[in-house]
Amino acid sequence: MSRSLRRLGGLSAVLLLLLVAAVFAMSALRVGFSGTEAETAAARAAAEAAGVPLDSWKTLVVASSGSVGAPAAKAWEVFSRLEEWPLWSAPLHLGARWTGEPGFRVAGGFEQVLALGFPLGTVRAREFVTRLTPGREVTWCRDEAGIVSCHVWRFTPVTPTRTFVVNVEVLHGRPVGLFAPLVQSRWSRLFQGAVSGLARRAEGEAERAAAAP
Repeated sequence: MSRSLRRLGGLSAVLLLLLVAAVFAMSALRVGFSGTEAETAAARAAAEAAGVPLDSWKTLVVASSGSVGAPAAKAWEVFSRLEEWPLWSAPLHLGARWTGEPGFRVAGGFEQVLALGFPLGTVRAREFVTRLTPGREVTWCRDEAGIVSCHVWRFTPVTPTRTFVVNVEVLHGRPVGLFAPLVQSRWSRLFQGAVSGLARRAEGEAERAAAAP
């Protein structure tokens, strides 16, 4: 009996060492954030809104940005039509809807359905706006299941007919540090796809408006 217990204890110690090694290996594999100046500024704003450190093994930054050939007002208008997000933000967004009065407002809420892939799968998230500069920037934050996150969309006019858009999310928590190496690259591509899709949608609408008699 004592021999079996010793054997069981030894096996438990080996499994614990393997688990610790796996955690450190996943942390080491994580790709650090090295965004553009605009993405870094938005990431700092998101981290500050979330009240979390940006430089931590438990923090994941997912960022994308791009130029939109349309006025900031048009880009914001398209973005604000929440129910249409799946039309230009696929495959990331499967659905989106307001949970109260339509339109971005501080403390206003909405729901989004996200196809995040392994290991989270499809996620239905309820969001609440925490900061808003109408026509220029919106931030929503969440604290759930040991993960704090804040998402920032920023619209900066470059010329009267061109806008620079930044799409950034900061997530923080012990689970984040573990799954970050598995998701960072894929989520960054999904975020970039959303910015590109918004650009195509806004540019198309701006061109049709300009061509209308």
